[in-house]
Amino acid sequence: MRFDDYMRRISASAPSSANLDALRDLHGRHRDTFLFENLDIQRGRGIDLSLDALERKFLDDGRGGYCFEHNTLFDAVLSEVGFDTRVLLARVRRGPPAGWARTHMLLLVTLGGERWIADVGFGAAGLLEPMPLEDGATSEQGGLTYSLRRDGELWVLAMRDASTLDDFYEFSLDRQTAADVEIANHYTSTHPASIFRRSLTIQRARREERTILRGNILGRYRGGILGEEAFAHDQLRDVAHREFSVVLGDGPFVFESYA
Repeated sequence: MRFDDYMRRISASAPSSANLDALRDLHGRHRDTFLFENLDIQRGRGIDLSLDALERKFLDDGRGGYCFEHNTLFDAVLSEVGFDTRVLLARVRRGPPAGWARTHMLLLVTLGGERWIADVGFGAAGLLEPMPLEDGATSEQGGLTYSLRRDGELWVLAMRDASTLDDFYEFSLDRQTAADVEIANHYTSTHPASIFRRSLTIQRARREERTILRGNILGRYRGGILGEEAFAHDQLRDVAHREFSVVLGDGPFVFESYA
């Protein structure tokens, strides 16, 4: 991969070895640098997970993407450094359980016999740094507290803010193939029922503030407290440019609720 270009993009020097400090630093810098967004999906374009396409989008065009793009690129970065990684797929726990499906990608990283979860692609409310894969593990990151627990044969990642506790997703440790990922990516980016088809989103994750645009709602996490405000549809382009430096151009863009 274009490793040197990636390191310049995240304003970092190449790690000297594949250790925990390097993993944390790369994870945090990736989150701080790249937006989470679904603009191509909203415009009816396919999501190409080839490394060349991701490098053009993230490194040359200054763009971001959604989980499959972020974590595919990050997996290539970690592999270049020498980390032992495994691709996992998760079911997002949103809505009735009968509708949960493996539509999220994350990474398992093994370091010196210890296992860590790395996930740079779950939107602004997601992990800022990796978490140890341990039953009962907790981690406070940027005002939000994350926890991992066993649920039968599955693992569940949850998040607590100042007022609520929400399960994010469940996953097993089964190794996923490139075909598994491509099938999940195809459904998530093209199926009419996918939330990414049904509503525009642009998000930024930074430790001091997490900013989330969904449809015509702009939310901000500060100190674990989420504040939200609605804006008129005709203000969308101004809000996207002011908050994220994104020039939307032509739509159409969809504003269905994320509930």
